[in-house]
Amino acid sequence: MDDDATRHHTTGTEHAGMGGGTLDQNRTQQQSGIADQAKSTANQAVEQAKNMARNLGDQARAAAADPAATAQELTRRAREQAGVASDALYRQGQRAGEYLTQNVNEYPLTALLIAGVIGYGLAFLIHTSWQDQSFSRDR
Repeated sequence: MDDDATRHHTTGTEHAGMGGGTLDQNRTQQQSGIADQAKSTANQAVEQAKNMARNLGDQARAAAADPAATAQELTRRAREQAGVASDALYRQGQRAGEYLTQNVNEYPLTALLIAGVIGYGLAFLIHTSWQDQSFSRDR
């Protein structure tokens, strides 16, 4: 009986050892699968980068091949941007005018005093520059 028990115990251990080998194989296969996925993703990224570089090269060649069209495109963009900027400047000037009109209507005496001070300051600057010019001529 002891021999049968020993044989049964040994056979059970051999099966357990095979099960352990199966777990190692599963882990190896999973790691291999993950590595394959990583390689595939890396290859896709490299291909995308190559395609982007190729597209940029094609665009650069097209721009270099037809400088007149490129200049026209740049001119069109500048015109559009200038139009947008002039609209914004116009609207800002309109708001400033409305603000100024509102304040002049609310505070007419203050507005008159401010206008007088600005006028006097400009007259002083003009008069001073004239005198400096005549002073330098006299020498």
